[in-house]
Amino acid sequence: MAKKRLTIAVIGAGGNMRGAHVPRIERDGFARIVGAADPVTEQIDRFTERTGYEVPAFSDWREMLAETESDAVFISTPHSDHHAQIKACLDAGRHVLVEKPMVLTPAHARATLRHAEEAKRLLVVAYQRHWMPEYVYARELIRKGALGEVRGVVGYVTQNWGALGGWRLDPEKSGGGMYMDTGSHLVASMLWMTGLQPSKVSATFDSARRPVDINAAVQIAFKGGAVGTLTTIGNASRHDERLMISGSDGCLILHLHQWQVRSMLLNDEPLTVPKRIRPDTPDNALFRWIRTNGKGYEAPEFALQVSRLTEASYRSAKEKAPVTVRR
Repeated sequence: MAKKRLTIAVIGAGGNMRGAHVPRIERDGFARIVGAADPVTEQIDRFTERTGYEVPAFSDWREMLAETESDAVFISTPHSDHHAQIKACLDAGRHVLVEKPMVLTPAHARATLRHAEEAKRLLVVAYQRHWMPEYVYARELIRKGALGEVRGVVGYVTQNWGALGGWRLDPEKSGGGMYMDTGSHLVASMLWMTGLQPSKVSATFDSARRPVDINAAVQIAFKGGAVGTLTTIGNASRHDERLMISGSDGCLILHLHQWQVRSMLLNDEPLTVPKRIRPDTPDNALFRWIRTNGKGYEAPEFALQVSRLTEASYRSAKEKAPVTVRR
């Protein structure tokens, strides 16, 4: 049976949309982009060149929502714009895929999750690691008790992040630097896999003479007694990333280098992911859930914990003191 044809509108036609999401839409084979909004004409021109066909273009995303019908909207814009754009899309009856982080504050995270539920629309946050087989299997093992009671986590991610430039270095648009951006992948994957709930945070940030944080060191106490540390280094030469999760009965380590999983160890022994767990993407998952009326859909409740931990980290760094995570 042929797949149901889907229509997609996009808000933000920049490099991430063109380089990450457009190829995934193309690979589906039955999804087509029917509208693109970006205030920068050059970005729209590059987007049209990338898609290879004429897409109705708008400088104002609100105008696009009013004039374009679509099954879903993909959002890849400055972080500070996400909340209003997600709300407007849900109000317009569209399913939504939004780039990370979902929103900037816990209040907006709670409101966004509630709004999606009330609108009976699917909401997906584009954290790629949640769709990598190794991470899916790690979460499964933890949930089945392979590590016993989770006692601690240690993670880091490095990148030459400061070289990115653009709106990410504007705190009003980005809400923060490396920790808010690439660091959010580390925060989200840790919380999504373990189910831990942060309760207290002590953080130190260094801007390396930039307008936003480049490096960060974060200590976390979790509800139930587990502890953890997360480090983000944004002036490194390249991407490298590790996450260790230690429990009463075992220890699991995931290692990525240059955005690819290099190893997965359980008690220092290599793990093989079962063939039943196949590589996926947030884009493909949204298409599948739309076509099956939400069968197997899991609302991104973890995004609220991400927002809580992130907000507390920045608050601790600003106050130069440990803080309690706001509920």
